[in-house]
Formats: sequence, structure tokens, C-alpha cells
Amino acid sequence: MFDLNAVVAREVSAVEVIDVHTHLLPPTHGQLMLYGVDALLTYHYLVAETWMVMPLDSEADSTSTVPDAPPSKDEFFAWPLARQAELVFEELFVKRTPMSEACRGFINVLSELGLTQLLREAATKPAKPRLDALRGWFAQQEPAEYLERVCQLAKVKYVVMTNIPFVPEEAVHWKLKTAPIVSPRLKTALRVDPILAGDWTTVAAALRRNEPAHPETLEGCKAYLREWIGILKPVYLMASTPAGFKCTLTRRGVGRVGKKQRVGDEHAEPPSSAAGGTPTGSDLFEKVLLEIAVEAGLPIAIKIGAVRGVNPALRAGGDAVEVADLSWLREVCLAYPHVKLLVTVLSAENQHELCVLARKFGNLHLYGCWWFCNNPSMIESITKMRLEMMGTAFTFNHTDCRVVDQLLYKWKHSRESLVPVLVTQYRKIVDAGWPVSEADIRRDVQLLCGGSYEAFMAK
Repeated sequence: MFDLNAVVAREVSAVEVIDVHTHLLPPTHGQLMLYGVDALLTYHYLVAETWMVMPLDSEADSTSTVPDAPPSKDEFFAWPLARQAELVFEELFVKRTPMSEACRGFINVLSELGLTQLLREAATKPAKPRLDALRGWFAQQEPAEYLERVCQLAKVKYVVMTNIPFVPEEAVHWKLKTAPIVSPRLKTALRVDPILAGDWTTVAAALRRNEPAHPETLEGCKAYLREWIGILKPVYLMASTPAGFKCTLTRRGVGRVGKKQRVGDEHAEPPSSAAGGTPTGSDLFEKVLLEIAVEAGLPIAIKIGAVRGVNPALRAGGDAVEVADLSWLREVCLAYPHVKLLVTVLSAENQHELCVLARKFGNLHLYGCWWFCNNPSMIESITKMRLEMMGTAFTFNHTDCRVVDQLLYKWKHSRESLVPVLVTQYRKIVDAGWPVSEADIRRDVQLLCGGSYEAFMAK
């Protein structure tokens, strides 16, 4: 018998992963493609961690003339990015040992890039600014070449982006014929959070802003999504649910994917702003997003369990988690058996129920350890449960990263977490008398790191 631990470690280290959900954007989007030391340090994980150790805002005196007086949150976010990064580095890396997962991730990014010495020098400099040498190194990188370098170092085959037409600053780049995606490392996904949120104000504004404008009705909304599907050619539609989201289906039974067919009262016009009403998130999910998914034959990726803006002063870092009611997801899986759903949940308490649902519905694919679950201890426990309940029929992890460089640490840490879980599971079946070959291990690792996702997408 070969050394099981060594073989699993080798295969996990070598596999080229598919990152099924990120917030990365292409080099053609200019400054919207985030990378470098300042973007890493001002990522909302580290910003939120910084404010755990800063004075309360009531103690921060904006009129103080004392040098280096602590800012209020509003003052902090008004600072240039470089100044914000210096403060985060000072508080979390100079004054304290960087113990957290996000801090360790920053260290590992620079280690993977060969910048450990510059990092040490920054931490031991007698005075600020500490990060100029690191900034100088990143300033020398050409964005497209740097993206390719990071993907090679992280052993990432490709990532799925998050592309949001409702954000004008991003949408403008997709309308430019001269700015195509230049990297095969990037695939598109059409994100539609305002639809699940029932945010008709944002949806209607996008319909008006479009050229030509679409009518501010549900049919206009569907036309808008059709247009953006043509522009982006996404691999899936996607959205995060708002807190407490539920979809109450009004139709039972649907047409097959690729066939536009309604069942029920085909003449009932759902609410629309033009008719004097406002559609709910449930209306928009069922009567816009699900209909477009059926029509276009596209999967829907759904992220469940975030509570937005629990502490608004922290901006992107102010979101929290809820234990979500998944009963509506069960109903959607049952009523729409030909619509493929890729789902991840934010709460640890929801993980078991989601595994059970994935065992019951072949149109439901479970992916990743999202956000607050993307820590080694959580990754190991969640992956162990999934292997026990689902075999290899799920996607082990995704990074959710917004900064290109984060691919380096998030996949490094994820691989480290996967090895002991797999070794333990293999040992159990080997001890029971089942032979496991090196080829079996290679196949299983490939399935967990993207192969099962591609097989699901090809159903």
C-alpha cells in the first residue's frame, strides 16, 4: 500500500481548480480589477477586524490636533486607500500578531509572490509610511500578465466572475466594443441581486438607463436580462438572497429548459410599476428570473444567509449572518426540476439541511464554504459532513475573492484543509476492505475541485 497521506497531499497540491464564484473583474475594466497591497489590506475582512480594536467612534474626536489621532469610521473611509491600508497594517500587523485567517492570508499572498523580505522590512520600519516598497513592486506589474501569473501560481484553471449590469460603473465597460475579456481564465456570471431583493427602484432605474430604454414592467425586466445575457454570455445567473427571503410560488409545474411555457393562469399580469403596483422579490424571482432561466437554459446560483448592513458604518464590512429558512428552496427544486440551482449558505446551522436537500434533488448542486465559513476549521468540518453525506457530488470550495492576489492564499488554505479530511475518509474505506488506487484519488480530487461542477453544468 502506498503512503496515503503523501499521495492525497500530492494530488490536492497538483490539481488545477475551478473557482466557481469570485468578484474578480478583467483587466479591461481598468481600476475595477483590484490587486496589490492597498487593495489587499483594505478588503472588508481586514477593515472590520481593524475596527474591533479601534476606539469607539464616540471616542474619536474629529477636531483633535494630536498627530495620528484615531479617526472616526466616516473619516477613515474618506481617506485615500493608501492611508487606510497603512492604518490597517499598523493596527493588525505591527501592534498585534496577525493571527486571524484574513491576516495570515495577507502574509501568505506576499510569501507566494516572493515578497516576504519586503513584508518584514515594512513591519519593522521605525516610522510610517511602511508599505511604499511593496507598492513599488505591485506598480511594476502589468494587469493582464499579473492575472495570468497569479492563476498559474494558485493553479486555477479559470474563475467565474460576478458581473452586475445594475452598477453603471461596471456596465459601461461591457458596452464598449473595444474592451473584450482577454483572458480565458475568466468566465462571466450575470448577477441580479435587486431582483431577489424586490428592489424595484434599482431595477426600474436600470431599465430607464438602458439604451434603448425598456418599459418599467416585468416584461421590460425580462427583456433587459435577455439583452445582458446576449452581452455577457454568462455561465449562470446569480444572486444573494436578502435576509428572511422566501419565494411563494404561484404556479405549479413549468416548461422544460429551452421551451418558453407557462402553466397556470397565463393571462394574469403580475404587479408592475406601470400598473401602479410594485413587484415583490418573490414576484421577480418567480416571474422574471425563473422564467428567464427556463427560456435561456441557464442555471441560477443562489447565495443564502447574508444580513446586509448590520453595522452600516463599516460599509462592505458591516454585513452579518442569519440562519435561513430553506423551505422555499425545497419548493423551487420540486416545482422547477429542469432548472439547475447552484447553492451555498452562509450559516453553519444551514449546512446540514442543504446537504439533505442536495441528496433529494438532482437539480441542486452544493458549492463552496462561503465568507464566514471560509476558515480552515469550518472548511474541514463542513467538507467532512459533505463527504459523508454526498460523496464527491459537490464542489469543495470557492474563494469569493474580490482582489486577484487573494486567489493565492484562499486556494492554498483550502488545499491544506482538504488533505486531512480526505485522508481520514479514505482510511475508513480502506480499513473496511475497499481498495483505493492513486488514480482513484486523482479522480476524486478533480471532481471535488471543479469536475463535479462541470458535470452538473453539463446535465
